[in-house]
Amino acid sequence: MKRITVIIMAGCVLPLNSQANDFIEQSTASLTSRNYYLDRNFTNNNTLSGAQDWAQGFIFNFKSGYTEGKIGVGLDIQGLTSIKLHADPDYLGSGLLPTNSTTRERSNTASEIGITAKLKYQDTELKAGTVHPWNPVIFGSVSRLLPQTFQGISFDSKDFDNLELTAGYIEHVNHRDSTNHEDLSNIAFNGRFKAASSDHFNYIGGKYQFSPSTQTGLYYAIAKDIYEQSAFTFKKTSALQDHLNLITDIRLWNSQENGQALAGKIDNTLLTANLGFNYHQHTLTLSTMQNFGSTAHPYLSGGEVLIFIDGWSTDFLNPKEKVYAIRYDYDFKSYIPGLKFMTRYTRGDHINLPHLGGTNLHEDSLDFDLHYVIPTGKFKGLGLRGRYGIYDNNFSQNATFKPAHETRINIDYTWKFK
Repeated sequence: MKRITVIIMAGCVLPLNSQANDFIEQSTASLTSRNYYLDRNFTNNNTLSGAQDWAQGFIFNFKSGYTEGKIGVGLDIQGLTSIKLHADPDYLGSGLLPTNSTTRERSNTASEIGITAKLKYQDTELKAGTVHPWNPVIFGSVSRLLPQTFQGISFDSKDFDNLELTAGYIEHVNHRDSTNHEDLSNIAFNGRFKAASSDHFNYIGGKYQFSPSTQTGLYYAIAKDIYEQSAFTFKKTSALQDHLNLITDIRLWNSQENGQALAGKIDNTLLTANLGFNYHQHTLTLSTMQNFGSTAHPYLSGGEVLIFIDGWSTDFLNPKEKVYAIRYDYDFKSYIPGLKFMTRYTRGDHINLPHLGGTNLHEDSLDFDLHYVIPTGKFKGLGLRGRYGIYDNNFSQNATFKPAHETRINIDYTWKFK
């Protein structure tokens, strides 16, 4: 893979002298400032207080245009910086800052630069270097101070009517709280699998737009010697009557062990179904998520699963778990443009974790989210967001997920230079 990256890099650099105008004129540059406070206070643990950090992050993105010609070439640069504002070693790291696993000391500052070489033919792009895949089998998490990124090659095409294709070969990951490029590994939360690493991850898939309101997708991935996974998605918006729409979102994953099965046996089918009723500024969503098979749903370490049912202090992906959720969103655009509110209640039952207390365990979460983006004026685009969650379970105290009250506050602003 390194040889391919070098070839693409050379292809990007050689034509620049003669076609620099095209390369620069189509380029964009931006700098995002993110101030993030996260406090996860454990409510039922005698030895750990929780996880807590306050940090400032900066995300710089330069995306070049493409040179003229049948095959255009370009170059993207991403700079990531984190600055510690407050962190107490009595608390666990929250995923905002690089943390010493033994002393719990956080790095005062940390920075990284990612470079992506890219080629484009018509509406097809090939990228090598730092890549940001985003699909049901792999995507870079953006839920902390800095985004998770990957090292590898990605292919994306929109050259066919109503069809988008994607594929990739990933060798390393840079986690949200790290500047090191590491081997890929699996999530082993709650002792659901053995911790294992893989030297590459392959994926392929696509989505088809049957109509403006109906879309399906099909994907397949292999984390070498850990697991292989297929995913199917279906989304449709139906008008029930004036201003009342039904949003149907169904996603299905099937996973099993691969190769040497370094993480142990994997046998899971995960089904999620969401029905959203949208009326003017109101949206009410009823959701369920069902885990079938003998194990939990596997996914890559440091990331998340692309599901509508989400948990800030948990993932609701334990063996045999049956999850139900109700969510309400309101957009204050008629009264305070830019202000949005969300609340949801999620409960999971029938959890099979004998080593953590039983075969019929449960967990639940009540969450609130208030988000405001200034729509006009001198500070247009400044975003302020506050989130509060209450999470509980009846697992034993050595479980990864612990009952907690969680507060997240972040302030974001992006300067666009071009």
